[in-house]
Amino acid sequence: MKFVQGTLVLTLATILTACGGGGSDGYFNNEGTDSSNQNNNNNNGGTTTPTEIAKAQLDILKREGQYLFGNYDPNDASTAKGYIDHSMDTFAQGPLQIALDAKKLFDKDKTAFFYREKCMDSGTYANTGCYILFGDEQIKTALNSVNPQKYNNWDFDVNDDEVSGMKLSQEQIDAFTGKTMIIIFDNRNTDKKYNDIWVTGVFGYPYKQSWGLSQTEQLRIVSMNETDSEYQVTLTYEDETTETKGALSIYKDPTSTDGELFVLQNNSSFEVLTNDNPNTPEVESVSFTINSLPGNPSTLATYRIKSNSVQVLDIPSISTISGSRIENETPNSNSQNFSGSIYLEGTNIFTFKNSLNGTVLKFKHIFNNITFEGQSVNNNGVITTTLSQPTSIKY
Repeated sequence: MKFVQGTLVLTLATILTACGGGGSDGYFNNEGTDSSNQNNNNNNGGTTTPTEIAKAQLDILKREGQYLFGNYDPNDASTAKGYIDHSMDTFAQGPLQIALDAKKLFDKDKTAFFYREKCMDSGTYANTGCYILFGDEQIKTALNSVNPQKYNNWDFDVNDDEVSGMKLSQEQIDAFTGKTMIIIFDNRNTDKKYNDIWVTGVFGYPYKQSWGLSQTEQLRIVSMNETDSEYQVTLTYEDETTETKGALSIYKDPTSTDGELFVLQNNSSFEVLTNDNPNTPEVESVSFTINSLPGNPSTLATYRIKSNSVQVLDIPSISTISGSRIENETPNSNSQNFSGSIYLEGTNIFTFKNSLNGTVLKFKHIFNNITFEGQSVNNNGVITTTLSQPTSIKY
């Protein structure tokens, strides 16, 4: 049964005013069959072996999720971006990093935030105060102060003008326009206060993707999904219009026994809008849903920065990573729907390809009930990956 937190309404009428991957030979290098077709390979009428099934699944993961193995660079236009790449890069660079940077800034200097004694007008946090960081320039300036230059080209207020020129329905425009808000909650318990950070709304950020034509500078627009997320925030503006978006809640557990432990509170979901595929005039979106329930070892999603600087991302239950990518030369919708788990460990797990020579990334991922475990080594930007599971195949 879905645990419903309820809609949280935040009225800012006196504060706010309403305003206004692949290459030229195909995204999959002409191997654009979907996962169901790959997994139903019957070896010319014979019985498909477990090794063949595992190899077919690995081939899909290598096309859709080089991020899983550390061989991913968002700033390299020649690196094809698959569905898992879009999802994981967005999660790591987006709500997770935004929450970490906001917490770091708040602990250092909270003057960039404004305080509301009663954060929400209704809902779970109606009797709780909070600090809020809001506004495109305000967020960029504040977060850049702790993570220099990172957010210069980000957009924390995506309006209709900024999605013009994209082939969007009105429903899509409504979903992928809006404002980002960062909320840090007070608490009566001194140990708990200011450790619950929400990232809500819509934001956009750049990446590079080339199909061998003209366009290399691309944009992801990210919308926190209010339908599938446990948390919602409704903004009410001066003209009495409202906007409801989902929120991702990350809680810094003060009882951590090894470094810093950040917990993803309850289920969260977001959608990533891309417009990079020249095979179609349509936009294409990727959905990402994480099942996380505090205290439940089979679903609890966490990010830890150990005292020795080793980072560990553990997402044991991903119910959906899905999307489609049109291909015309060898006609295919390239629809994919992944579920499983992701585990990354190392000193630079989110930008591994740019890490120091000799850096090691350990991984253990489960997709379609197949475990892919091993490690990648960075050799001056060239990533070498070795599998320990399955033992029957090589990367």
